[in-house]
Amino acid sequence: MEPRLTPLEPTLLWIVTGYRVFAALWLTILGIATVASPGARSQNPQVVWATIALVLTWAGMATVLRVLRPAVAVAWWFIAVDLVISCWSVIAGEVAGTIQFAGGYPLVGAFAAIYAFGWGGAIVGAIVLTAIGMGRVVGGEEPIAQDVANSIAYLFSVGAVGGVAAAFRLFEQRRLAAEAALEKERTERIRAEEHAEVAAHLHDSVLQTLALIQRDPDSTPDIRGLARHQERELRTWLFPGQAESNGGPGGFREDLVAVCSEVEDLGSARIELVVVGNTAAPVDPIVRAAREAVLNASKHSGAETVSVYGEVGDDLVQVFVKDRGAGFDLASVPKSRQGIRESIVHRMERHGGAAEVISAAGEGTEIRLQLPIGES
Repeated sequence: MEPRLTPLEPTLLWIVTGYRVFAALWLTILGIATVASPGARSQNPQVVWATIALVLTWAGMATVLRVLRPAVAVAWWFIAVDLVISCWSVIAGEVAGTIQFAGGYPLVGAFAAIYAFGWGGAIVGAIVLTAIGMGRVVGGEEPIAQDVANSIAYLFSVGAVGGVAAAFRLFEQRRLAAEAALEKERTERIRAEEHAEVAAHLHDSVLQTLALIQRDPDSTPDIRGLARHQERELRTWLFPGQAESNGGPGGFREDLVAVCSEVEDLGSARIELVVVGNTAAPVDPIVRAAREAVLNASKHSGAETVSVYGEVGDDLVQVFVKDRGAGFDLASVPKSRQGIRESIVHRMERHGGAAEVISAAGEGTEIRLQLPIGES
């Protein structure tokens, strides 16, 4: 398993592994050339050969681990070994008593740290390599100009590689995020199309059957009420966007829908509801008054349909309940049976609102409710 999840990471790891092999061969060639130079007899070739053997062995082991266990490339001990061998390659020439023959190998440890730990690894690698170089300056083993130049080269190389790796990873993250968003959109589109197919089929079959049951004069009130209830639930599932229109779910709209659904299930009349706008302000009094109005119309008007219209303005909530039923004369209703006056009119007045009842025998009834937003 690759040490990271993005497709870019194996490529970066192969680049580090390839550079390690290249740098090991570079050091080997320079080391052989150093031993074979005319002044090699006065030097310590054993250190050179030992360094070459160490670097080649480690490069081979690291390559095998890359193939068999790539996760070790981000392990702290692996990076530590890489940095130690890189640091040794920096000072091996001095220990051997010859010119520096490390070539580009010291950067291997820093590059591996960059792959494993990002900018944090880059900083650590640069500090370690620079400290080793400056240590030789303090010991007076090499001219300061040479070590300063080497340190600048280390810092520049590590910074450049760290920046490139960070940029590649950032681009990869953005690419993967874009692909994920595209896949999510594609999945949602497919689901929406499937949902639309199911909705069309059920609309042409089940919903029409439920509508016929409600219009059938031989159906009992209980059966018609059950059909209305099932139709409403089915429409809510088939067309969820309608439930979130006009200001979204919750608040006034959701409460008014709930009371109208409740009354429709209890009575024999069909409730036709339209709501424009929504508010989360406390408007419970007008919702309760609307429930009483709808319930009275459903029970006593004799109308097959009761129309309910709710609207939320900038500072006012209004509800209109209308039926084309028998109607009545409010003045002729005995005080002992004037539930409309107490449950609707007086309720609205107590909470700073207003209610108007318009009705006449044989002409239906309309109840108009209004409540300033924020009143309670």
